[in-house]
Amino acid sequence: MAERDRQKGSSPYLWLIRSIGVIVPRRLRANWKQEWEAELRYREEMLADWDKLNWKSKLDLLRRSLGAFQDALWLQQRRWEDEMIQDVRYGLRILRKQPGFTLIAVLSLALGIGANTAIFSLLDVVLLKSLPVHEPERLVLFGNGQGTGVTNGLPNQSWDLFSYPFYQQTRECNEVFSDVAALLSIPWTVHGNINANGVSAEPEKLEVQLVSGTYFSVLGVNASLGRVVTEADDENVGAHPVAVASHSFWERRLGGEPSAVGQTITIDKVAYTIIGVAPREFFGTTVGEAPDLWVPLAMGAQMPPAHWNGRNDKLFQSLHLIARLKDGVEAPQASAAVNLVFKRFLQDEVGAQPEPVQLQDIERASVELTPAGRGLSQLRQQFSLSLRVLMAVVGLVLLIACANVANLLLARATARQKEFAVRLALGATRLRLIRQLITEGILLASLGGLAGIVLASWGNRLLVVMASTGSEPLRLDVTLNGRVLMFTVLTSLLSAVVFGTAPALRASSLELNSSLKGSRGVAQPTTRSLLGKSLVTAQVALSLLLLVGAGLFLRTLINLQSLPTGFNPQNVVLFQLDATATGYEGTQLSNLMREVEDKVETIPGVEAASFSFFIFNQGQWSSPAFTRGPDLADGQSRNVRNNVVGTDYFNAMGIPLVLGRSFGPQDTNKSPKVAVVTEAMARRFFPDSSALGQHFGINGPASLDEIEIIGVVKDSKYVSLKEAWRPMAYYPHTQRDDPLSNFVVRFSSRPETIIPAVRTAIREVNRSLPIDEVVSLSEHIGRSLVQQKLVARLAAFFGLLALLLACVGLYGVMSYTVARRTNEIGIRMALGARSSQVLWLVLREALMLVLIGVAIGWLTSLAATRAASSLLFGLEPNDPLTMTLATLLLLTIALLAGYLPARRAAHVDPMVALRDE
Repeated sequence: MAERDRQKGSSPYLWLIRSIGVIVPRRLRANWKQEWEAELRYREEMLADWDKLNWKSKLDLLRRSLGAFQDALWLQQRRWEDEMIQDVRYGLRILRKQPGFTLIAVLSLALGIGANTAIFSLLDVVLLKSLPVHEPERLVLFGNGQGTGVTNGLPNQSWDLFSYPFYQQTRECNEVFSDVAALLSIPWTVHGNINANGVSAEPEKLEVQLVSGTYFSVLGVNASLGRVVTEADDENVGAHPVAVASHSFWERRLGGEPSAVGQTITIDKVAYTIIGVAPREFFGTTVGEAPDLWVPLAMGAQMPPAHWNGRNDKLFQSLHLIARLKDGVEAPQASAAVNLVFKRFLQDEVGAQPEPVQLQDIERASVELTPAGRGLSQLRQQFSLSLRVLMAVVGLVLLIACANVANLLLARATARQKEFAVRLALGATRLRLIRQLITEGILLASLGGLAGIVLASWGNRLLVVMASTGSEPLRLDVTLNGRVLMFTVLTSLLSAVVFGTAPALRASSLELNSSLKGSRGVAQPTTRSLLGKSLVTAQVALSLLLLVGAGLFLRTLINLQSLPTGFNPQNVVLFQLDATATGYEGTQLSNLMREVEDKVETIPGVEAASFSFFIFNQGQWSSPAFTRGPDLADGQSRNVRNNVVGTDYFNAMGIPLVLGRSFGPQDTNKSPKVAVVTEAMARRFFPDSSALGQHFGINGPASLDEIEIIGVVKDSKYVSLKEAWRPMAYYPHTQRDDPLSNFVVRFSSRPETIIPAVRTAIREVNRSLPIDEVVSLSEHIGRSLVQQKLVARLAAFFGLLALLLACVGLYGVMSYTVARRTNEIGIRMALGARSSQVLWLVLREALMLVLIGVAIGWLTSLAATRAASSLLFGLEPNDPLTMTLATLLLLTIALLAGYLPARRAAHVDPMVALRDE
């Protein structure tokens, strides 16, 4: 009866004990058999008196049982940790004993991992990284943010530039946004004096962003010092000369002192008070730009160089709008509400009796809301595909590097077969052997990852410089952050898996007896395995793919550089000046520019000098042109591009005059307005007569007779090298009040003497006229190809790197094959084989691997290059010449890599080879 009671009372507890026993791994139960049996005997003794135990004793027994289980697991974990430490120590010792192998493997991985990290860090900043603001996922942008500048036409399509009155109406008629902010689509580059301690310093260049009073509140950004711009700072035009300084500008130019708040910066005779400092991480809302100052939009009329005065004009559209969605509001709902407000706003503008064309325009006009959490970015559109292509390229380079290291590990594992056999014979399990080899692979990957981070930290800065279009690098923070480091860690671990697993499995699958008795002269099956040959073939195929891509991008760059521009860039230097920093306006400003032109043209060696509003790749100013000529044919646009230039501009740029005359001293602000037009404009607007003496206007139909054409010049390109010839008109700056920043100088002597002389002449005219940059016109044109240069240069570098890695892999495999077949080669030569026959025997095997890789590479290239077709110009993705040249280069280098081991095999001494046992 007592026995039954004891069994009955202890059954739940025994069930728990048995369950714990099942949970414990079998190997753990075997290792801890004695301890476990002793613990169970103790429990059985205690259970015999179960009914006599109080509840505290029962709980203590239960805690002891669970504690014993926990202790067993902890001890087993310590055993695993000890074994892991042993594996790491042994792996480090093995790698240290073979420094040549370790160096080659780590360097190969470092190049692949470092390249991936560097490209990913740039891709992360441009394409992926969110703005450092509050809840960036709730921000939306009106339009796509690609438009910049100002337009005054009635919207007739998806729109992304808006006026200040529309911004106000959107805020007033708003049920879907917490609030709306506006910023000028163009960041101003100005010159100002920092008034520190009551002393005005020399003018220096400043980057200024004009923003609405709601800008910082919508973004959820607070000042790290002082305060930010508010609605009260943006109410009255010209009445709020305040500014928020960026954190970098505060540290760089204001000394990083709290007393900087309250100091003033004078810009064009207006003193702006620093009211606050932005947080360190906040750079603004445009990726690649980092303003020094944020100034209220109300100060736009006082801010040079353009002095925007369209604040109350409903069609003066120059702003980007960013809004924050209310909680529970989704983008489609907000889009419908915004488009309703937009249509009503446009209908109010055209009035009660609009023209049919205006109604059609309003019907087509729309606002697309796009996510603004990652900021505005021209770089995103420009480099999106390029960065993805480069990411694929460096990914292939890493695969080639992994294949290279895997081949080295296969060869090294073959040489260590006796070591592995001895360890297996002494009781080591195959799993322990695999774990040891994988540990060595992880060590290699870790060393390669660390070296790759060092290379990436240097390569990041180089990439930013290569992606920049100006003399100063883009303001991009490409320092290694948590996400980039995580990418590097994952890449390293993935690399270890890719190159370490297969050699580890192959090395552990050896046959024990034959390995213990194996000799050097016998070629082991591993060295001739399909895996090793497949790795070499894959390396060759991927290398060919990268070489073909590099060839396509290089030829695209050459094609673009050979396109005609319409002007002669040789022996021309471009100076960037800021005439507004002198404080001159109107006629006084025009006279200053004319005086500078005359002064510079007196310098020996200077052939021509002229100011210009636009130079190639600086944007455009376009407007409708109205003439009295015949109506344009269907589909032809009335738009023309406009430029304001100096008297000797066409000589300075090397643009030939075809008809009529250029500008002269007779063209003043009191004489009739004149223009010189291009041949494309003459053909478009006056196809049946000479353009000389004809009139046109750009200020509406009432300005038909405003401007007289006095000359016709050859067509030129101004936006991009790919563009077609477009109608264009030039106007003399002596008849306009526009401040011009481009100063073009053509010279016939050495630039080393001309540039200092021009600087001196400019200072002699006005010492307050700052010179921001000096660059040759050829280099300036080359900046328009920054995307193509970035892709071509990096693709060429990585293509050659991939070729080098593949050839090193081929050389290593063939050299090891020759070394393992030394005895066989000696026997062949002893039996009468000639050196040429031995040479061909080895070379044939290398050639077969290369040809198979080339065939696979051709097929892969035919399919893969189509993905990058939009980056090509003047070429088909499967260009035969490019593929042929890439194949010949690969075959030449690969055959050289295979020839060297074959040549060594052909010169083997038969007597030495026969003793190689």
